[in-house]
Amino acid sequence: LQQGHGQRQIPPPPKPVPLRVTIIDQGDEGHRSRKIDGLGLDFGKQGMRIQTGTIETGKLHIIRDHTVAFKNKLEVEVDLPNATIRFTGFAAWYRPEGEGLFWVVGLYIRDMGAADRQAYDEYLKMLTRNAESVSAPA
Repeated sequence: LQQGHGQRQIPPPPKPVPLRVTIIDQGDEGHRSRKIDGLGLDFGKQGMRIQTGTIETGKLHIIRDHTVAFKNKLEVEVDLPNATIRFTGFAAWYRPEGEGLFWVVGLYIRDMGAADRQAYDEYLKMLTRNAESVSAPA
């Protein structure tokens, strides 16, 4: 998840995956943002890299401040080809891209239910299998 570090273990999806993020105030769980649309660009066991046009709405910022103790919680829904999964997590980092037209955000998965985790893990395996079949010699 660290920005620009490590080697990719799971290939990116063939096309970005639609998702929605809700920011929940770490200090007041009743204070929630509207749903923010985004796209999943890369997926891993512990998190994902997403693209969104919004990192702040309703006086809530995707990262409350840059200390681990004060990360806002994020509720995330991801429309995988095999299922729509839900999890809670937090933004580990973000940066503007496309000349400031959108943001790329590193999301860390904190809590995911068993059924969602199973569907997510199946999707990760599918991405790996697809990449192996494409790169295999004919």
